[in-house]
Amino acid sequence: MRLFIPIFISIRLAGLASEPQQYTFTTGEHIITMAVRLSDPYIGRRLAFRDDTDSRKEICLVGNGEAGTCPNRFVGTVATVRFVIKRVSGKLRAKTSLREHVTVVAQSPELPPRPPFERSQLVVNGAINDLQAFGYDETDITEGERETERRRAKERLWRLCRQEL
Repeated sequence: MRLFIPIFISIRLAGLASEPQQYTFTTGEHIITMAVRLSDPYIGRRLAFRDDTDSRKEICLVGNGEAGTCPNRFVGTVATVRFVIKRVSGKLRAKTSLREHVTVVAQSPELPPRPPFERSQLVVNGAINDLQAFGYDETDITEGERETERRRAKERLWRLCRQEL
């Protein structure tokens, strides 16, 4: 399956945890439902996840989803995205996958450039679950400067991305 659907969703970092926002896309052969749910804001908390099969195992993702050290003082939000994919004419093929390609369309001048991001995920039981973190780690910012930096980031730092599926 090869779909190229540009998606523009506005995510407010100051927002509260939300009920899922649901979007449905139809192509010639597929119906894709995407549910997006935002977490409660992280304000200087550790950003780590747990493995479903071993709750003692911590999962730390950085940058474009590669494994790394968990941010100890993350400021931002996490979006969980669930894609449910159905084929109009029946069952999905066994090796159906979804490819996302994300590029930066515009951003505030203070942010460093971000290269395009691309990843393919295999559809399992008709669905894909994705975690997306938006924010920064304030570990290297002194205690006295953190509140000022949070205010500055909220007011002036932004990035507009184009996500194609």
